[in-house]
Amino acid sequence: SQGEMLLGRRHYWPIYQAAEKYRLPIAIHAGSAYRGAPSSIGWPSYRYEYYLAEAQAFQAQTLSLIYEGVFGKYPGLTVVLMESGVSWLPAFMWRANKTWRGVRVEVPWVEREPAAIIREHFRVTMQPFDAPLDATGVADIIDQIGSDKMFLFASDYPHWQFDGDDPVPPHLPKSLVQRMCEDNPLETFPRLKLDA
Repeated sequence: SQGEMLLGRRHYWPIYQAAEKYRLPIAIHAGSAYRGAPSSIGWPSYRYEYYLAEAQAFQAQTLSLIYEGVFGKYPGLTVVLMESGVSWLPAFMWRANKTWRGVRVEVPWVEREPAAIIREHFRVTMQPFDAPLDATGVADIIDQIGSDKMFLFASDYPHWQFDGDDPVPPHLPKSLVQRMCEDNPLETFPRLKLDA
């Protein structure tokens, strides 16, 4: 997620063209090229700071892909955010929509609200699951994201921050567990489907 260049740039478009043609999702994984500071204002002192700043990198990459017009050019493209967390999405989507309404004259090729584009084209793995520890809070986060199609199973094992022996995050509705473990992966990775 923290590379040398924002991923929406045309430099990467041949990759997106091939991915769309062969129905392959693009995966963006947490991490860095380590040549640039992992935060927008410099190098942190602790790994913990770097780890928490990963969400900012995913946000920047998401906006770049949307505002550069990648999904207008490649409407069949899907992007998977791996190890990005999920709880940052609601506030990010609200702010992206609000800002887009005010400055959309800069990006006239983005014809829909960013949140709608995110729901259609992005998927997130459910590890690390940085959501509230109670069922109501988890339900609120999922409801605010607004799409049960966005979630994919991931264990994150053997990383230190994985959520323990139960690979399914706590308090997820059973219907969502079914979607994230079976339906969503098959929709996201259509080449996994067995020919009938």
